[in-house]
Amino acid sequence: MKTTLTALLAAVALGAIAAPALAHEPEERDYGQYFGGYQSFDALYQHEYAGIQHALRDGSYSRREAGYFLRRLDDIRRREAYYRSRDGYLNPWEAQDIQTRLERLHDVMHDAHEEGHERQDAEGDWSHRDYGYYPPR
Repeated sequence: MKTTLTALLAAVALGAIAAPALAHEPEERDYGQYFGGYQSFDALYQHEYAGIQHALRDGSYSRREAGYFLRRLDDIRRREAYYRSRDGYLNPWEAQDIQTRLERLHDVMHDAHEEGHERQDAEGDWSHRDYGYYPPR
């Protein structure tokens, strides 16, 4: 009985010591609420890069606008890398900060994309002019 009780107390003590250490491992953290349906911030970045490429191809972004958006996206990526470099993971505040910055950038990009199409509609569809296509006069 004494041996069983000693073993039980040892197990409880080990559990009390190991539980806090396990709870703070980066793999245990759930960032799913920050990804807006994507699996990771990398997936969100890829979505934004694809959006920039699409808008550049369809002529709704100028090269200058696309460059600006690429620089802002790279700034956000660098900020995330900085946050992760300090302790190996993002705490909830840091993850929310990255998410908020991505959402703001996405909204600005979306507005610029719509304005680009409105500009094209007002001027006529010249979106293919960068690719050697000129509509007949």
